[in-house]
Amino acid sequence: MKKFLALIVAAIFLMTANVLAANYVGNANSKKFHYTDCSAAQKMKASNRVTFNSREEAVAAGYVPCKKCSP
Repeated sequence: MKKFLALIVAAIFLMTANVLAANYVGNANSKKFHYTDCSAAQKMKASNRVTFNSREEAVAAGYVPCKKCSP
């Protein structure tokens, strides 16, 4: 029973962490996406910022990887 509860808690934690953590940021004008700590991402206007939870999500939305940070 303890293992089952631990598994449930771990699953809830992982689902919550995925929702709260955006790993990539895209520019709506350039259609490029970056790691959140990329210098190009940090210079981006807030109005152009789009967040993605995964690289696959960004690519599926039509964004291309930044050549500077290579996400």
